[in-house]
Amino acid sequence: MHGTVNKRTGFRVLLTAVQLLLAVLPAYSQSQISQNQDGFESSLYEGNLKDVVKRDSTVIQREVPKDYVQWTMNPLTGLMDFIGPDTVQYLFQNAHRTEGLKSQYSNLGNMGSPRISRIFSLRKDAPVLLFDTPLDHFVTNPSEFRFTDTKTPHLNLTYFSGGNKITGDDHLKGYFAANFGKKTGIGINMDYIYGRGRYSNQATKMFDSRFYWYYHGDVYKLHLSLNTDHIKVTENGGITDDDYIVSPEKMAEGKKEYAPESIPVVLDRNWNNLNRTQMLIAQSLNLRSAYQRTDSIGDTVITRTLFREIGTFANTTEFGTLERRFIYYDTPAHYYEHDWLDNDSVDKFQNFYLDNTFSFNLNEGFSKWAVAGFRAFAKYEFRSYRMADTLQAGRSSEYLRRENEYSVIVGGSIDREKGKNLNLGVQAQTVVLGDRIGDFDLVGNIDLDMNLMKRPASLTARAMLSGRTPDYYMRHYHASHFWWDEDLDKEIRMRAEGDIRIDRTGTRLQAGFTNLNKYTYFHDNGTTYQDEAVLHNVGISQESSGIQVIDATLDQNLSLGVLHWDNSITWQYSSNQDVLPLPDLNVFSNLYLRFVYAKRLKIEFGGDVTWFSEYYAPDYSPAAGVFHTQNSSSMVKVGNYPMINIYANCVLRDVRFYVMVYHVNSGMDGDFGGPFWAPHYPMAPRMFKMGISWTFFD
Repeated sequence: MHGTVNKRTGFRVLLTAVQLLLAVLPAYSQSQISQNQDGFESSLYEGNLKDVVKRDSTVIQREVPKDYVQWTMNPLTGLMDFIGPDTVQYLFQNAHRTEGLKSQYSNLGNMGSPRISRIFSLRKDAPVLLFDTPLDHFVTNPSEFRFTDTKTPHLNLTYFSGGNKITGDDHLKGYFAANFGKKTGIGINMDYIYGRGRYSNQATKMFDSRFYWYYHGDVYKLHLSLNTDHIKVTENGGITDDDYIVSPEKMAEGKKEYAPESIPVVLDRNWNNLNRTQMLIAQSLNLRSAYQRTDSIGDTVITRTLFREIGTFANTTEFGTLERRFIYYDTPAHYYEHDWLDNDSVDKFQNFYLDNTFSFNLNEGFSKWAVAGFRAFAKYEFRSYRMADTLQAGRSSEYLRRENEYSVIVGGSIDREKGKNLNLGVQAQTVVLGDRIGDFDLVGNIDLDMNLMKRPASLTARAMLSGRTPDYYMRHYHASHFWWDEDLDKEIRMRAEGDIRIDRTGTRLQAGFTNLNKYTYFHDNGTTYQDEAVLHNVGISQESSGIQVIDATLDQNLSLGVLHWDNSITWQYSSNQDVLPLPDLNVFSNLYLRFVYAKRLKIEFGGDVTWFSEYYAPDYSPAAGVFHTQNSSSMVKVGNYPMINIYANCVLRDVRFYVMVYHVNSGMDGDFGGPFWAPHYPMAPRMFKMGISWTFFD
């Protein structure tokens, strides 16, 4: 009965909010949909509003230019990779969710918590610091950051909120961009997350601040960026018993339902803290050739000197300090199998890194012979690691050991990107000196525009082959409870994939095959204490036999008038589910009405559902800050549970906003698995969420 009342209350709140929005918002009038840095793929969905507003002809109106462009700095070529500004309404209601836009990521049930993709092809390579990997939804490295060139100074503010002031979530971010003339620009970015968490001891606090400056001369270009991040994740180790969620009537109190904050959790006063400071300096020098062009206007002959861009010399330097601390003031008895550092309560890891790259680029089309672009680069990498070590048994002999590694990498690419129907490219790099000598990457791709069943279609094929030494912290890890030094072989990875898209039918099909040799992964092989608690002992393993992964994803968008039904279905096969567990199916379905109210307000009203098949999902280790395969003595499956949201997503000129009832089916009965993203980490229960993004020009 209590669950039914909550559902009715949620629907009433949503209906009331939508009615208020429809009544109030038509009074506003701005001039363009907001453009911010939420990470949408603007090439896939519609975006800009370009409605012409009727004006009083007797009043002189000042037109404020709202054009701007954004780009990232390619760390290998030193060139600007332009990205379309984010102006989309579609899926804005999911922009803040740790699960991702299409809910492909499993997490610990709170905004900002560590996450891992259930779709193997979407998992990223380890960044500079391995411990950043589960926090990739928040961490933005300098090579991923977007610079902005704007004709008019503008400010974007975005705010997401969910739940109440005690257990709710808040996410505030914004950026300011301005130019000084046509060549110089500056900007400031800020991102802040405070996820209090519906369950005990799972709060997250994350703050990122960033400043950038650039100069774009005719010959010389310079980019500078500086960022600092402070991340704090409270670790609760999951709930003590899944029956509090799936079968509350079995518990001692005999309740039919438990408030999330009253469910006991495993850990208390445990935190993971990450502090990051990074700087990027990117310089480039254009190579140009002059030529004369003569034009005749009547009897007047005009000769002008023009320049042809031949190529670029570039130097990119990136460096930073990264620190991780795991703080454990209260650890349950018989929880870890080992206690290597007696009487310690903090595990500390410190990194310094420096990347320095020189590149030479020849532009495609600078002469009739230049049918493709050519890139060549040489890169020096330096890594310094500090972590605990001991000279002999005993706390008094502990110290922080420093170890340095370096690599010299050379590589290049040939790319044809301006072809009418056919484009292709090949990129290769290898380590010629240093600790990772022999590592290599080889990538080839081809893009073809064609007709398929008399309809325009695009086909993309890509093949990759790499051999890489596992990350330093996979080879060496020293901490209070986990300790290893392993001599690991290079991991050899081969992948071939294809992608076909038919825009007129809203169809996109992707398929791929991956072969893994010497696959390296984290495991938990802790033993059982007196036939009761399973002790934790996370370590590293390397699979001797090959693993094959086959995957296919169908994106199919259907529409009938104002009714839209968008689906994304992924099928996967892993030849070794013990080492690389993956769900067979992952489904995201979005059913909504799209219409315009009062000629100004664009509305998407509907609901989405996420479902994935049952599997032995990776568990999470608070002490190591990584996902790992489950302990064989206590394995549980997660999945086979539909998570449903209902929302109204709106755009009014420079404003995007939404209201949502998140996890509307929380507490439902039926023949489904429990509402868990990861083992013993339940999904957040039903809550009301909202968000708004507003761009202010001039």
